[in-house]
This record gives sequence, C-alpha cells and structure tokens, in this order.
Amino acid sequence: MREKLRERLPALRVLIIDDNKFSRSLLVTQLASYGIRDVVERADGVEGLKCLQQEAIHMVLLDYEMTPLNGAEFARLVRRDPSIGNPEIPIIMISGYSDLAHVREARDAGVNEFLGKPVSADTLYKRIEHTLLYPRPFVRTEKYVGPMQREERTPPPAQSGKSSVSSVF
Repeated sequence: MREKLRERLPALRVLIIDDNKFSRSLLVTQLASYGIRDVVERADGVEGLKCLQQEAIHMVLLDYEMTPLNGAEFARLVRRDPSIGNPEIPIIMISGYSDLAHVREARDAGVNEFLGKPVSADTLYKRIEHTLLYPRPFVRTEKYVGPMQREERTPPPAQSGKSSVSSVF
C-alpha cells in the first residue's frame, strides 16, 4: 500500500498557502524530496480560494497566521463554499501557532491534520501519507463540515501541562 502511494505522489498537485515566501520555499523543497513536483504557491487565503475554484488541486498545505483570511477561516470557506469543486480536499495546517486553542480552532474549521512549525521533512511525509492512505469519513452537519473528528483525549497526568496535537485530531 505504501509503495502504491509512493507511485502516486508524483501525480499529486499540492497548493501551498503561506504569506512567508521562505516557508513556502522550504515546503516546496520537502515535497520535491518525496517526488511531488507539481506545486502551486499562493501568499494568502483569498488567492488560495481563487486557485481552488479554478484549478484541480489534490491537497492543501496551509499556514494559520495570514491576512485577510487566516488559515482556519480559509478552511471553513473551503468546506462550505459551493464554488469549490472539491470541498473534501485534504488540508494540512502547518503553523507556528501550535497551542491547544489554535489546534482546536483548526480542527473545528475542518482541517485534516495540524503540524507545528518548524516541521521536519519526515514528519510532513508521515502526515501526508497518513492523510492519503487512511482518509477519515467526511461529515456534514449544521455546525461542522470536515473530516470526522477523532475523540479528544485528556493527556496523562505527567504531561498535563503539554498539549498534544494528535490527541485533538
């Protein structure tokens, strides 16, 4: 199964939305190391939405802190806007704002996965792999549109001061 994924990666078209050119460049390099070379870059969420309305994209890598739309607002619009051809597109948020409140906001906006910056190439690959190989069912309710959320678990007492992204997604 993982071999088939490696064969599929060069056919993926990935949209990176981040207002920081260096961050986009780093992600492009990481994706190229996995064989993903069809990458579209946008500096803000509005341009990212236009891209999704006009082009066939298979996955979005998204920053949180941007204007005029932050990453969570972008994800909410993607999940609910009828002009988006594929509202179920996998969205991985990669952000320097990785506290529990931002992670929960991203989850509630319909983001598939969340990674804190800086992100290693290995960690990013594993999240892309997991997202593509084990997609969660898509849910549409009055209050939420996005991948089925995992149960939120309380961290063990020894780690109570730390947030765990994987316990939220």
